[in-house]
Amino acid sequence: MTRSQDNPSVQELFLSELVAEPNRYHLYISHACPFSHRVHLVQSLLGLEDALDVTSVAARRHDQGWEFDEHDQDPLHKDVTLLSSLYERSRPGFAGNQSVPVLWDRQQNRIVHNDSAELALQMATRLLPLAKTPIDLVPDRSSCDIVELNQWLHTNINRMVYHMGFAPDQASYDEAYKQFFAAMDTLEHRLRKQPYLVGGKLSLSDLFLLPTLIRYEAVYYVHFKANHKTLAEYPALYQYLVRLTQIPAIYRTIDMAHIKLHYYYSHNHINPTRIVPQGPALSWLN
Repeated sequence: MTRSQDNPSVQELFLSELVAEPNRYHLYISHACPFSHRVHLVQSLLGLEDALDVTSVAARRHDQGWEFDEHDQDPLHKDVTLLSSLYERSRPGFAGNQSVPVLWDRQQNRIVHNDSAELALQMATRLLPLAKTPIDLVPDRSSCDIVELNQWLHTNINRMVYHMGFAPDQASYDEAYKQFFAAMDTLEHRLRKQPYLVGGKLSLSDLFLLPTLIRYEAVYYVHFKANHKTLAEYPALYQYLVRLTQIPAIYRTIDMAHIKLHYYYSHNHINPTRIVPQGPALSWLN
């Protein structure tokens, strides 16, 4: 969750086709990062815990990038304290954005994937044979609609709120504000008509939207100045959030203390005092 490009260069990406082999991969995420959260949600909902284990980086992010600490250690590389070391081992001289999520291949001993949207899609499809709970998040009949909607969500919701929060000037903020809340209105109207984003069943698209809604009240509304409306003023979106977070496999992926500590501590250009607010009280989380 840095002020990274929306379209990273080929040199920054690690892309591979996943193979459905138990315990072949290890997933590195940040509990704070919404782009990590989408792949963590796939892992949890499908019951891939035994086939694909997960480690989070520490909440506090400093100038040297994502870190591991005594609470969040790298179980595969005991000598590693920085995520950047895994990038360097995988591609010596790597100078791109050292982002999460990262998929590590134990056989090849390197990073094989770091594009969150494509990784979520591959986990939901290619790793489905390993799932304890084989939910079809990308059914064939809707796959094109889901992929197209995911891209729209990534651009207009997931990334646009960052354009608001990291805006370098008033005009940039105003434009991002306008686009983000226009997209929120579109989603509100859509969810008034149906329980999920794509028809009557949970799909991968819901796992793209949900991480932004989870962070909206506690972080984005204040920290990123995304304050046009409270989430309660979007009744369909709010009830959708309440309903989905009651699913145990979704609820257990949420670490709100980690989320708040990361944003309010790490973005010192926005919050120079690094004071982490106590609130708000989130009834849907308790």
